[in-house]
Amino acid sequence: MEIHSIGYHHIHDKDFVIDRPEGCGWSWLFVLYKTPAIVRVDGKDVLVKENSFILYSSMAPEYYRAHGDEFINDWFHFTVEPIDEVLFRELALPLNRPVLLENADEISTLIRSMTHEFYTGNLYSADLVDLYLKTLFFKLSRLLHSTVRTLPESNSSRYDSMIYLREDIYRNIRDVGTVSEMARNMSMSQSTFQHTYKKIFGTNVMSDINRARILQAQMLLSTTNLPLRKIAERSGYTSEFHLMRHFKTHTGLTPTEYRKKSR
Repeated sequence: MEIHSIGYHHIHDKDFVIDRPEGCGWSWLFVLYKTPAIVRVDGKDVLVKENSFILYSSMAPEYYRAHGDEFINDWFHFTVEPIDEVLFRELALPLNRPVLLENADEISTLIRSMTHEFYTGNLYSADLVDLYLKTLFFKLSRLLHSTVRTLPESNSSRYDSMIYLREDIYRNIRDVGTVSEMARNMSMSQSTFQHTYKKIFGTNVMSDINRARILQAQMLLSTTNLPLRKIAERSGYTSEFHLMRHFKTHTGLTPTEYRKKSR
């Protein structure tokens, strides 16, 4: 993903309107409405509340206008690679329709930081914008789906241990053990461990392990010239052939194709 224009807390008058029947070409658009607005969805004009957002995909019709004396929004146009579309599906982010957030402050703050870095062009600004952008979509998914749940107070120590375990999976996937080893280290049966993990995080442990391996492989493919054998080893795969099969299944690209596209 790469942002090519962005605006934070833009204020317009009551005559403001955006009408792009074919969208912005291949560009995607994210809009956060800070005042009520009229949005066209499936050919019908609907009123959306403040703190609503729309994630427009490429070529999707874009129509929204002010409702009241002023219109305020945050927004950014950005390009998307095939791997990014896979990420959006995994995060279950709705496309081309308004979604109301209970509280959009966290998202707006990220857009403010992105806007500052985008236009100042300081050292590492581009890298920070990229990090903020990915963080925004992860936080957006969490706001919409809220999968992390707390356990009863009597189980708080187990909850903390699970949090540390999940952090270690994503931080150190190369050395992550088997599910049975994790359960044993947590002094739990394997079935109890898997049930508890899913209860807390809303996903099973193998899904997290697979995702962590893919993310590690993507990072190494895009930032190093390591051969696939080394990348497979550092990403927790038993062989480069296992990496290639798993990577293609989950991203739609071979590791070599992903490396070419990410550079």
